Amino acid sequence: MELSEITAKLKTIGIPVAYMKFSTPQKLPFMVYYESSSEIVGADNLNLYRRVDITIELYCSKKMPELERKIENLFPDIPIYKESDTYLPDEDMFMITFTFETIQDIQEVN
Repeated sequence: MELSEITAKLKTIGIPVAYMKFSTPQKLPFMVYYESSSEIVGADNLNLYRRVDITIELYCSKKMPELERKIENLFPDIPIYKESDTYLPDEDMFMITFTFETIQDIQEVN
């Protein structure tokens, strides 16, 4: 799954979403997502695909289980893990972190 597909799915939730950061402050709730790690896998001296770990951070003013379920249900064919539920006292908000792994084909650049 490519980043553009992930963006499109996350936008269906109906709250602001951005890759890594917003350029202006946002009202709660909002989401950011990013590639947290990747590994290129291949054989016979060829790079075949990229295994990418994606992190989604949901920021909200209170616990919102229904919003968390919407995020989890966006990716029915990919295991998604809720990594943490954290209160950020300096910001007076909660951060709920999800991760999942996706596979991306490596396209040759000529």
